[in-house]
Amino acid sequence: MEYDLQSEQTLLDDFTRLWDVADKIWEREDGTAPFAAYVSADYMAVYQQLKSLRDQVETFLEWGSGLGVVTIMASRMGFDASGIEAESTLVDYSIDLASRFDCSAKFAHGSFIPDAFTWDPSQGDESERTAIDLPAGYEQLDLDLRDVDLVYAYPWPTEHPLYHNILNEFGAPNVKLLTYDAREGIGLVQLNES
Repeated sequence: MEYDLQSEQTLLDDFTRLWDVADKIWEREDGTAPFAAYVSADYMAVYQQLKSLRDQVETFLEWGSGLGVVTIMASRMGFDASGIEAESTLVDYSIDLASRFDCSAKFAHGSFIPDAFTWDPSQGDESERTAIDLPAGYEQLDLDLRDVDLVYAYPWPTEHPLYHNILNEFGAPNVKLLTYDAREGIGLVQLNES
């Protein structure tokens, strides 16, 4: 997945437009029910991290994909990219934005927690805002979590153990988890080490 400087600049120009459109949607919809748990990211920081991972991973899955911005970025950067989102209104926005920005990313409505996952609070399985009452969205994407090299997510502070437990049980060997937290910034860990 190599790009020359000119194509990198074109990509960044497209991303800047995408980020502006997403910001306008957020400004217009802030306070509505579908956006109650919406978290935006530092898109440039995420772009830089994805750029550094291009030669290490091929498949990308965003847990809680919101407006689909990061999934669209990953797809446009050459990753096989998908997103799962609990709010159907946000999935609709994602599909529209993917079409507008000439992107092949796929989106599903549902939970990113596999249906077979067994909750164990003694192991740190705690949900603060993660949707847990929906069927998993993997079947809609014709995707198994074990097929994914890189998961991108927005865990709330107490949810990191839950996300790690899910990937250690269902993720591919050596799956990478890229996270964004407004206070902590970008984090990257490798899980399910073989």
